[in-house]
Amino acid sequence: MSDQMIEVVEYTDPLCSIAWGTEPYKRRLLSRFGEKLKWRVVMAGLCGDNSTVKAFQPWDPYKAGQAYLKVWKRVTGITGMPYPQDLRYMAVTTDPPCLVVKAAECQGSDVADRVLRRFRESVFLYGTPVDSLDQTKRALEGLPGLDFDRLERDIESEEVKAAYLADWQETRQPNDYVRGLPDAETEHLQGGMMVSEGHERYNLPTFIFTGPAGERTVPGYRPYAEYEEALEAVCPGITEQAQADPTPEEALERWSTMTSKEFEVVCGSSIEDPKSGRRVEGGGADVWLDDTEAAYWDRRMEAG
Repeated sequence: MSDQMIEVVEYTDPLCSIAWGTEPYKRRLLSRFGEKLKWRVVMAGLCGDNSTVKAFQPWDPYKAGQAYLKVWKRVTGITGMPYPQDLRYMAVTTDPPCLVVKAAECQGSDVADRVLRRFRESVFLYGTPVDSLDQTKRALEGLPGLDFDRLERDIESEEVKAAYLADWQETRQPNDYVRGLPDAETEHLQGGMMVSEGHERYNLPTFIFTGPAGERTVPGYRPYAEYEEALEAVCPGITEQAQADPTPEEALERWSTMTSKEFEVVCGSSIEDPKSGRRVEGGGADVWLDDTEAAYWDRRMEAG
């Protein structure tokens, strides 16, 4: 097998329930093959201005949120990942959190990953989507490793703004493989090309794997086996080098929050609950939090 790194490009957005539903598969890939994967996250900017969507007129953020929530509950039935039990409102736009993730990349990919995860959880655990920069501090409060003062400075930099614009544009240049898939309006979970807000774009999430033997695209919500098949296709022999599954304690220590579906996928289906961490109830699924995230949960619940 070649020692060449495999590039993984992930097109995603914190408001996308299918991308949230694919988190267990992403974490399993990172657990089994992380040292061989060069991961690049592309922030899609899923919603430019929800308040102009015809179906939401006249705009009412609470009513729009309830419409989304009906869809998200159905998605939970497919993915096993939680939906928000109390969705306060629907985000007007996802541009601000996407921009913040790009700013967080200035502090390293690990920090950016934790920021993106907090934004996903702000939607699907806490029911408070981030749709303005003013909301960022609450969503990221106490996040380990994050220099928030630097984050605020980087958000204003022209380099970060240009990086997010580049991501937004890249998302709207789907490859030929995705263009050839069935109409995403009827086969949404299968990852066909979307047309939204007047632009063609990748369905979310989409993962593109590039290695010494070529390129493979895995779009939409697919079985986990398709991800490993893509890895094997672009780098023959890599699946024989997979790392052993972590214990629940090891997984929670690495990622700070784990859903019941993530434990099942990452650690194996026949596992016991972790002996550490706190178990809390999400919509349709349970979530385990380490001490830092449990303290954050308490502050959020107290603040309302």
